[in-house]
Amino acid sequence: MRFKRLREGVILSTLLVAGLAWSSNATADDHVRGVIEARSSDGTLTVRSDDASNVTLVLRDFTKVRRVDGMRQLKVSSSSLIPGLRIEVSGALEGANRIVAERVTFSRSDMKMALAIRGGVDPTDLRSLDNQKRIAENARIIEQQQQTLQQQAEQIANNRDHIKANQEQIVATTGALATTNARITNLDDYKVISTVTIHFRNGKAAIEPAYRSQLQQLAAQAKSVHGYVIQVQGYASAVGPNALNQKLSMQRADAVTAALQQSGVPPTNIVVPAAMGITDQVATNKTAKGQAENRRTVVSLLQNKGISER
Repeated sequence: MRFKRLREGVILSTLLVAGLAWSSNATADDHVRGVIEARSSDGTLTVRSDDASNVTLVLRDFTKVRRVDGMRQLKVSSSSLIPGLRIEVSGALEGANRIVAERVTFSRSDMKMALAIRGGVDPTDLRSLDNQKRIAENARIIEQQQQTLQQQAEQIANNRDHIKANQEQIVATTGALATTNARITNLDDYKVISTVTIHFRNGKAAIEPAYRSQLQQLAAQAKSVHGYVIQVQGYASAVGPNALNQKLSMQRADAVTAALQQSGVPPTNIVVPAAMGITDQVATNKTAKGQAENRRTVVSLLQNKGISER
């Protein structure tokens, strides 16, 4: 019976010791040894502990950071806690794998090792970032160059269109002048019976009443001439754009032709009106009087020489 009580006491003592041991292990997470893997902007550290687990280490104002040099412990800044540094931490467990550090210590040799590791890693990272920046800058420059080339291509296309339009205008003008010159050359077979010159206001193609009566008299005279034709040549002063002057000379010739037809001259007896532009200026364009003399349409009553010489 006594042996039985003794045995029960031993068992109870064993259970008590085991319980105390278990309780000690439950609070052992507030002491960590490991290597700093990363440091975030909010002041927390990620530590890879010796048991291969990741622990978040929170630094507070009251956290003491010490470097151990043999028997001495030197107070250092928390900025010394860099990735690659092996540390020993004691503090309060705030949550699963999260400790609020009260004290962080590391050795001088561990710091040398961390600096050596950082010296081999950081330059590579910096070179990588620098390369990325250069690549981004080159991409931006290439994009700008492509935009510039596109704008230049569009400008070249527009210039080509303008050049083509100018060439077409030159061809048309050259053809019109060639036709007019040929028509004038062919008139060498005719004799001039009479001529009337109609003057116009600046930039206008309207015929004033006084000149309309002269055209009517010419039309009446033409009826008495056998085999007649009437030549109409419009002119402009050499002031202003050539294209506008060419247009005005044609409008003046057309206006006079219409007045002749309204006075009884058949269209078949009128040579196709000629737009002479600024050719054959009869006076200087440096004076208003000279310009007024150049703004004209010359109407000639012609008879074939073969008929007139019979």
